[in-house]
This record gives sequence, structure tokens and C-alpha cells, in this order.
Amino acid sequence: MQNELLLRFKSTDKSPKYYQYYARLFFNYFNNLDIKIVEDLCNAGYLYYQSILLTDSLIDNNEYSNLPLISNCQEETIKILTSIYGADSDFWKYWNKRKSEYFKAVKIEKGLHLNDNVDFQVYKDLADKKSSFGKIAIDSLYVLSKQNNKKKYQALLESHKYFSVGFQLYDDVKDFKEDFENGQFNWALYALNEKLNFSDYNNDISILNKLLFIENIGQILLEKSIKSFQKSLEIINDFKTESEWKVVIIEMQKTIENYLDITNGYIEVLQKKIEIKKVIIKVDYFFDFSTIINQTIKKGLDFIKRDFLNNFSELKHIMYLSDKEDFDNKEKIHCSDTFQRAILNDCLFDVSKKYNLNTHNYFKFENNYLISKINNDNIGGWSYFPTVKEIAADVDDLGQIMQLFIKTNNLNLIDNYCLKPLSICLSNRVSPNGGIETWIIPIKNQTELQQKQEKFNSTKWGKGPDVEVVANFIYSLELYNSVLYKKYIENSIEFILKEQDEKGFWKSRWYYGNYYGTYICLRLLKRYSKKYSNQIQNALTYIINSQKNDGSFCSNDNQKSDALSTAYALLSLKLFLQKENTSIFKAEEYLTKSQNNNGFWQESNFIKPKAQEPYKSKTLTTAIVLKSLCV
Repeated sequence: MQNELLLRFKSTDKSPKYYQYYARLFFNYFNNLDIKIVEDLCNAGYLYYQSILLTDSLIDNNEYSNLPLISNCQEETIKILTSIYGADSDFWKYWNKRKSEYFKAVKIEKGLHLNDNVDFQVYKDLADKKSSFGKIAIDSLYVLSKQNNKKKYQALLESHKYFSVGFQLYDDVKDFKEDFENGQFNWALYALNEKLNFSDYNNDISILNKLLFIENIGQILLEKSIKSFQKSLEIINDFKTESEWKVVIIEMQKTIENYLDITNGYIEVLQKKIEIKKVIIKVDYFFDFSTIINQTIKKGLDFIKRDFLNNFSELKHIMYLSDKEDFDNKEKIHCSDTFQRAILNDCLFDVSKKYNLNTHNYFKFENNYLISKINNDNIGGWSYFPTVKEIAADVDDLGQIMQLFIKTNNLNLIDNYCLKPLSICLSNRVSPNGGIETWIIPIKNQTELQQKQEKFNSTKWGKGPDVEVVANFIYSLELYNSVLYKKYIENSIEFILKEQDEKGFWKSRWYYGNYYGTYICLRLLKRYSKKYSNQIQNALTYIINSQKNDGSFCSNDNQKSDALSTAYALLSLKLFLQKENTSIFKAEEYLTKSQNNNGFWQESNFIKPKAQEPYKSKTLTTAIVLKSLCV
């Protein structure tokens, strides 16, 4: 029974790993202990911990089906402990004391409310009592050591108390939304409630969660948490004993320091967005589209124009990159729209072409803007974030900008600004299988900065080749000079074909969902449609079969429909099918109906530069949708 229970819980448990071997954390602080007995104590503690979780679920959610499992866990726990200590050991005095503490904590917590006057000392005492069953791990080892060295034992309990307070503070900040929705007392909620009236914000938890950090309350609590872990560590450092407990404290402290760093970054990003919105473009270079009768297109262009006049503040990608991640730059906040403007203007060119609009001055302005963003080094080209030294120029930016220069009939700009990085890429970063690495760095004679960029490429981003990036770059070579670059184009197409999923789509490394990468690959294969008709048909079949009844598409199977995925799916279909096709008609109908009254289409995750930090934009989504409706 014991082994079955342990296997069951360990296979699904999302709790910290060390909960499975809690007693072992303190093993090195006691002499002459049998490691086998300590492992049994770990199992007993873990089973009782699971019984507590199940009991909480029973109380909070009326999950009475948990009763047999709770009983089994507790019975197995008592069996193990009795086999170790017998029935008359002093251990049971500690056991009863900790049980009493824990149930007192439950009672105290249930009686706390946000509008009460709660002293922080009460909260600290509550955090300590809630962790009473963790303290039993220390008690149990102390009893096994024949209760020698009481001073060390008491110090470990004190260290555990500070650890518990730090952990609870961190947990309250992290679980702010969940605890609010469940009516659970939470010090972060309490502290914010003391400063703000939640009803002034309609008790909107998303707004309140932002205010937690805007008001600097979340940061203060995280700093308190870090100090608690530091104090916990100071206490045990006096013993000069290496232990798993010490490792856990250090790791938790680092986790919260990183969380605080991310939080500070979030606030700085918000401040940067506000700063950018204050910059207004004084000269309106945006093209005249007043002659367009189609209100869907007109309203979409009007929204994009408003963002253009507002310094493209909504379009920009703002990211916080700190020294904790080994970045070494003058600023931690980085802002760029180079790649975004290249895509946006590609879309606007196609829209303006359909309606025969005069866009000369606009695209002259935009191309000059892109030229001003060229890297000032011995390679040139464009980096996604030009102000981040560790990010090299890449072929995705290069290819996208080359396509815009070609579309706007500015081949001279390619000759002047693109050929050097293009040459470095093709002579250094092409694999025998046709794959092309994403980053443009020479292999030999690298500068010190290039060596650092190479390291970051290997450890943080991945060097590639990334199929959607290869397809985008090769497409630009196809447009620019298909004869001169024939060998590279043919080899890369073979690479791209091998990367096609058996279901028909192409996965993307840098973009969410399957439709962007699939479109980029199909756009290239369109120029060789007879030769690769089977692969094209497989992709089209996948797209058509994944369309929803309302004509939409979604980035992932279990997510709701979104305009961006629908637009890229529609662009793919329009490459090969007649506009009267049912799938095309339904997708266009969905996009037309889903436009916001203000002219934009709702943004969804698009670019994924870092885990959990997606880039998305109403402006860019709107431009891509407009292109899909106009081509």
C-alpha cells in the first residue's frame, strides 16, 4: 500500500521536489543516524503532507471522495512512525504538539479577513504554524539523535521559521489572483486592500494584480521574503555544515530574486510604454486612403495611422533584459520595432497596391527609418533589439527588410546595405543539408563581442536553422536574384521539405501556432508549385481540415479562435485556391465580423523571444489581416 501511494502521488505532484524527502534535508545536522530510517521518515512525512492537501480539498471543495485516500495516507504514516519510534517514545509529544499548532493555524487563517486589523507578527506566527508538519522532520531527527545538542535543534527550528515566512510571502504574491477568487486570506491582498478600495476597480482581479506591483506592494513583499531567506541561511551558516537544507534555502532565495527582477522589469516596461506614447510624429507621412469605399479596410488603415502618428507605440516590442541573465548593456529596457515595421509595411504595400494609392513618401520615410537602424559594426544588417549587444544580426530581419526594399522598387538599398551581411551568412552559416543558421556571425576571426554573441546563441536562443526563418530568408533571395542564388535556394528548399510535419504544417521556432510558418514555407514553394505539388497539397489539406465552422483558425487546438492565425491561414489558401473557395469565403467573413469598432483586430501571441514573454500587437495583427483580405 505504501509504495502504491508514493508512486501515485509522485507521478502527478507539482509541489517542490524536496517535499518528497523533507527529513533528509536536515540529516547532516545530527550524528549517528541510519539513512534507511531517515528515508522512511521522508516517506512518512510525504504521505502525511498529501493527506493534508486532500483534506484541504475536501473542506474547500466538498470532495468527499478523498476520504478513503486521506485515511490510507494517515494510516501508512502512523505505521511507519510507530515502526521507528514505538508507542512510548517522546516523539509522540512532538507529534501532538505540531498537530495542535497546525490545526490552530487553520482556525486562525479561516478567521482572518481583509478588513481586519492584522499585525504582521500574527502573519509570521501563522506561517510558522502552517509549516508545523515540516518542523516534525526536525523533531523526528532530534529524537533519533537522543535529543543531543538542543541549541542546534532550536536553531534549525528558527531557520525553518524564517524559511516558512519567506515562502509564504512569495506564495501570497504569486497566488494573488487565485487566493482572491477563492476567498483565501493573503498578505499581498491585505496590504493592497489597506491602500486601495477594491470596489473602485470593480473588484477586477486583473487590474488589482497590476496595481499590486504599480503601487510597489508586491516588490516590498518579495524583498521581505528574500530577507527572511537570508536570515534563515545566516542561522545555519553558524554550524558550518553543508546540507540539502542549505541548498534549498539558497535556491529559493535565487528563485525569488529572479521573480523580483522580472517584476521590476514589468514595471519598467509599463513606464517605457507610457513614455513612448508621449512622442507624437509631427509630420504626417502616412498615405491618403480616403478614396477607399470598403469600410473594413478603411477603418483598419485608420487605426494603423493613429498608431503611426503616436510613434507606433503599440507596435513596438519592449523587453526587460537584466544583468541577472548575463546581459551587459547600458540600459535594461530595450525597445524595437524594426522587424515589426518591415512586416507591417509589406502588408501595407499590398493593401495600397490593390487600391492604387500614392504611397511614395510614406515608404521613403519608412525605408529611411529601417536604414537608420542598421547595426554599426563590421557586419551591418539588423538585430531584433539593436541596443542589446549580445543579440547579433539575423537573417529573419535581413530577409524581411530585403523583401520590403524589393517591393518598393529600391534594389539600390539592397546593394548598399544588405550584400555584406548576406555574403557573411552564405559563406559561414549554411549547412550541407540546406539549413541556414539564424544569426549572422563569421565563424573565424570573431571579435570579443561576436564570441559573446556566439555563446548566447548556443546557450539562450538556439543557433538554428529554424525552418520558418530559412524559408523567409530564401524567399528574399528568390525575389532578389534567383539565378545567382539558385544553389542555395534549391538546397534550402530540400531542407524545408524535410521539416514538414506529417500532418502537413510547418512548426515555427520563433512564432506561435502553425499558420505563420506554414504560410512562409508555402509562399516560397508557390514559385515551384508543379515540382512540389504533393507537399503543397498536404499543407492545404491540413489548413482546410483545421478550419472551424465559423471560418476561423486558432494558434493551438485547445485555444479560442484568433484573427492572426486566421489571417495567415487565409493567406496560405489564397496562394493556391480561387477566391470563390468556401474556406476562403468563410475565413474572410469571420475576419470582417471580428473587427473591433475602433478598426483593429484583437491581438494574439505572435513572436516568442523568451519563454512566458510573448510579443503581440493590435497594429501588426490589423496589418496582417488587411493584407489577407486584400491580396
